[in-house]
This record gives sequence, C-alpha cells and structure tokens, in this order.
Amino acid sequence: MKSIRSKLVFTLSIAITGLVLGILLATDIAVDNWIDNEFNRGLHSKAGMLMTLVHEDEEGVAFNFSSEFMPEFDGQFEPEYFQIWTEEGVFTRSQSLNLFALKNLKFEELKLGEAKIMTTQLPDGRDGRIIYTRFQPQLDSHSHRNFYNGVSRPHHSTLTLAYAASSEEVDFILWLIDVIFIVTTVTVIVFIRLFVRKSVDSSLAPLNKLNRDISRLSIADKNAIIVVEEPVKELQPIVNSLNAFIKENRQLYFREKRLTSDIAHELKTPIAELINMAEVAIRFPDEKEFEADFKPEVLKISQRLKSIVSNLLLLHKYSNEALPKQDACDLNQVIMRTLERCDLERVEFALQEDIPAIVSNLFALESIIINLVNNAKQYSPEKSVVTVSTLLNKEGKLQLSVTNELKIPLTDEDISQLFDPLWQKDSARTSSDNFGLGLSIAKALSTSINAELNVELNDEIITFSLKLK
Repeated sequence: MKSIRSKLVFTLSIAITGLVLGILLATDIAVDNWIDNEFNRGLHSKAGMLMTLVHEDEEGVAFNFSSEFMPEFDGQFEPEYFQIWTEEGVFTRSQSLNLFALKNLKFEELKLGEAKIMTTQLPDGRDGRIIYTRFQPQLDSHSHRNFYNGVSRPHHSTLTLAYAASSEEVDFILWLIDVIFIVTTVTVIVFIRLFVRKSVDSSLAPLNKLNRDISRLSIADKNAIIVVEEPVKELQPIVNSLNAFIKENRQLYFREKRLTSDIAHELKTPIAELINMAEVAIRFPDEKEFEADFKPEVLKISQRLKSIVSNLLLLHKYSNEALPKQDACDLNQVIMRTLERCDLERVEFALQEDIPAIVSNLFALESIIINLVNNAKQYSPEKSVVTVSTLLNKEGKLQLSVTNELKIPLTDEDISQLFDPLWQKDSARTSSDNFGLGLSIAKALSTSINAELNVELNDEIITFSLKLK
C-alpha cells in the first residue's frame, strides 16, 4: 500500500539532500582548488624571487643571496630547499641541503621559459612539491648598457632553478576540509531527514485529525458534522464534500429507517385483521353470519397484502436501474390507450397536436401515466377535474403534465416528501386502498428512462410534470 507520508519524506529528503550535497561538494572542490592554487602560486612567487637574485655581468653569473633574510633555507626551522644549475653543472644550492645525506635535488630538463611543478619527497623525508623553471639571469646595469651600445656582447647564460617546500600542512588542511565535508554531509543528511519527517508529520496532522473525527462520527447523530478547528485551505473542500456526503447519507438512513417502519405498519394492520378474524372463527365456529363474510374479507385482506408487496418489489426492482428505450411511439396515443382502461369520468385532455414521436420504454410510460392520474383522482375533490396535457416546451423537450385541485392542502415540507415511499399525508393511514407507493414508483421509473419528474404547487392546484429527453 502506498503511503503519502513515506513518499513525501523520501522525495523531499532526496531533493533537499541532493541540493545541499551539490552545494557542499561544489564548495569543497572550490576551496580545495583555491588552497592548492594558492600554494602553487606561492611556489612560483618564491622561485621568481630567487631568480631575481641571479644576475650576469662581464665576469659571469652571480647569486646575491643572504640566508639572514631567508632563514628557511638554513634548515633550522621547517627547511625549504633550492638548487640552481648552469649548463656546466650545479651552480649553487641552499645550505639546508647540506644537513642530509641527499645533498642535491633531482634535475629536470626544461625549455627556456618553461616551469613545472611536481610532487616529491624532500631530503628530510617530508612530502612536498618542487618547482622547476629554466631562465636567463638578468644583466647588471653596466653590462646591459654596454650590450645595447654594442661595446660588448657577453654570452647570456641559461640556468635551471629548482625550489622545493613541504606540502604537508597544505595536505593536512585539504584533508581536514574533506573530513569536515564528510561530517557535515552526514550531519546534514540526518538533520534533513529528521526535519523533513517532522515537517511532513506536522503538515499531515490536520489530515490525521480529520481521519479520527470521521472514525468517531455516527450517521445516526442528527447534529454530527466534521468541523476543522484550524481550517486548512487544501482540506476545506474535502471537509465540505464530506459534510455534504454525510448529510445526504443521513437523509437516506432516516428515510430507510422510516420506510422500514412504514412497511411494518402497512403489513401489521392486515396481518392483525387476519389474526382477529381467525380467532373469532375458532371461537365461534357455528356462527353462520360470520362464516358468510369470512372468506371474502380474507380474500380482500390478502389481495391488499399482495398489492403492498408487489408495489414494494416493483419499486425496489426499478430503483437506480436504467430501462432500455427501444419503443418508438406517439405520446398522445400512449396516453389515450393507457387511460381508456380507467374511469375517465373526471379526466380532461389538453393534448398538443403534431408533437414529435419519441423513443422510450412503453411499460415505464404507461405505469407513470396510470400512477399520476390515479394519484390525482384520489387526492382531488370528487367533482373536480383532472387535466392531462402534453406540449413541446421552450427547451425542445416533450412534456406530460397532470394537474388537479387538492382535497387536503399541502405544505412545502409535504411537497418535499411526496416521492418518498409509503409517505401519506394522513398519518393515521385510514385509507385501505392507498399505500403511498404510486408516486415513488413513478419517480423511480422516470429516472430509469432518463426523464425528469417534478411537482409544482400553485395555491390549491398541484401539477406533476414529466419531461422526456
């Protein structure tokens, strides 16, 4: 099972760690290169300074060096080394070379003006670096003037300089920087891991609380809703949707609860009547008058039970189920053919001519028409008229309407419950012919054929409209 928390922690840890590691690695490389270049630059500078101490005149090459000002070449403290070669051989070398068995630095062939830096082991055994450079010594001012005046043209000698110094301190600093980089990297990774995990847990806390609130929620509690004490922008739409879902399902729960109670009530009455009649028949077996009425009453009660059960099964069968629409028909003809089997004494027709043919389900249409007309006749005054009309509305949809006058006024709350199964305005349920299922069946069938059944109340006139798509 995938985990949002684990994925967030992993992704953020990798991303942030990669970024930080990249910055640290780039910094480490830059610092290492800078220190290394600065050390090499120091070698070049020291070698250049030694080259300036070499000059040439008519008498030859001279080296003006004093260890008093450069004690590092005496070998007393952290000795450094230099050696100069002429074309004939060794010209001079530092006194520090005389302290060890190896008194000469290694010679390296170079071109004039070329310089080379190499790693080496110093005579004292330390690790170091050595710079080789081949140069021509500077001429003193007198020889230089005679050279340009054409008085004399002395031979310009070529020398090779080697300067060596210990690199152990630099190497230690570079090693220390690398260790610091590794320790910092490990510390940063651990810190980022803990920080990201803490941040993700803190960010997901409202979601976890929402989950706990949902788990403790009871749909049977009419006042139970989800409330986020500290609203979160991303969670608020989910909370609103959940509250709407809870409200809808709570309505369905109480509706099913009421339906179960209504079914029990509807079945209880005829069953009680059958029990009472059976007890009377057993108690008075020789009563002739009772025997004459017993069988017809049992049949009537049984038929009522059958009607209730059949209608409930019909409602259950076609609820939330799409019916095939394969029957091409004329709505006016369907209405007339369906209602001619009924009592048309109080029914008037206002059918629009030349309406287009439709493709629907004949069984559903006939059942809806019969239930709407029977409902209108049942709940309208005896001498009133029930109007059945058809028209093509402004939306281009074919509309069937059944209009009647109300016998008992209805409220807005009653209108909202008209299509609920087994709902009746008469709470005592004194009627033995109606069970409050006709409109529920009509609503279920209209949904199954993708039609829209609405009700509209205007004073004491009620109209049921079926819009066919």
